[in-house]
Amino acid sequence: MLELIVWNSLGGNSINWGGMERMTKGECDLLVHASGDESFCLERMSMYYKMVENFETTAPCPIDGIHGNNGPIHMIHVDEPLFSDVWKKVADELGETFSDDLAGPIDYGFSFEPSSFVHDVRHWSASEYLIPAFDKYPNLTVITDATVTKFNVNTITKRIDNVLFVSSRGCFSAIARKEYILSAGTFFSPHLLLLSGIGDPELLEKNSIQMTHALTQVGKNLTDNGLLTLEYEMKGLPADQCIPVALVNRQMKTTERNSDLFFVLKMNRTTEHLYALIFNGSPKSSTGSISLYNSNPLVPPKVTLNYLEDEKDVGAFVDGINYLRRMMSTNAIKEIARVTEISPGIQETNLSNYVRNTLVPAHHFIGTCSMGEDAKTSVVDKNFKLHGLENLRVVDASVFPKGFVSKLGPCLTVYALAEKAADILRQDYSCQ
Repeated sequence: MLELIVWNSLGGNSINWGGMERMTKGECDLLVHASGDESFCLERMSMYYKMVENFETTAPCPIDGIHGNNGPIHMIHVDEPLFSDVWKKVADELGETFSDDLAGPIDYGFSFEPSSFVHDVRHWSASEYLIPAFDKYPNLTVITDATVTKFNVNTITKRIDNVLFVSSRGCFSAIARKEYILSAGTFFSPHLLLLSGIGDPELLEKNSIQMTHALTQVGKNLTDNGLLTLEYEMKGLPADQCIPVALVNRQMKTTERNSDLFFVLKMNRTTEHLYALIFNGSPKSSTGSISLYNSNPLVPPKVTLNYLEDEKDVGAFVDGINYLRRMMSTNAIKEIARVTEISPGIQETNLSNYVRNTLVPAHHFIGTCSMGEDAKTSVVDKNFKLHGLENLRVVDASVFPKGFVSKLGPCLTVYALAEKAADILRQDYSCQ
């Protein structure tokens, strides 16, 4: 059993390490296929990414025209010029590609990670979207320290009549003039739907909740990369050099499996230890779910992760360890430091056991209100509306479709999807 730490803060995606990863063309194509909507293609989604980004160029300069520079989220291309040549040599020695910008035509290989930590200042949805909106929209009210407990569904009209919430001041009801937008995240959006009687009839009956709208996929398809950490000691690094956050998008191809792996390398100069993080970016054979312990809305959801349920997912991480060992054994690395593998240690040969014993959540959870055309296999449609309900949308990381895996975090793509959802709302109400 893994312990999951869940926290609350103002603003979605407010707590993360700041990595800003875009979808690749293939991932956009998956969204197009699932939704049946060509507007999720790479070209159109790039427009929404640019709307989000306020990109500060550095050396190496990202490709002209790829990034936006007028959006709310400040970003920078993390790089340390003194060390970038080393990673280019490593890539060359391994026969890999080095990409100056993974958002460009080359969306694989070695690169440096874009980040929303700019000049030691963190930029996120609350600071750049929500707080500035207080002055811009005087009719905006934000209530904190409150818990939404239920949507009341009119089973005849198939509309939400009102939403209930509680706080230290009591119990309240809110009625929307037009519609409701649920953005409680991958865990709590499906949790609230289930508490409202929206979901799998069998699960609802088991928890003594009256079904108001049958939608069997609510809470299904929970997906996360999983995270594995290896530790290296690097003695003798020149004092004027450091290792920036290095990013490797590596597709491991063997006769048995194709594993799309991401590696993030971080250096602690005080201890001279390098931490290599391995994320499995492959479509998962092992997926989890969100369900209920009981009908009490103040009890957290039941989270079933199912990491490594399928041996293919174990094998993907073993591939990653072996590849990382090759990477750290290159002449390019040996020329700058004496490298010793601390964990798991080069003597560790049962890598499958190491994976099973040390894998932890990457906290890139997605997919529990998945997007699709068919109500039998998904929860929301291309316009983020719940199948079969007139006035409820879900806009958060839970809407990613089946088979989608957020490789290094869904944060930037969730921002872009939110911008797209805002466009849809503007279009829907432009004539009203």
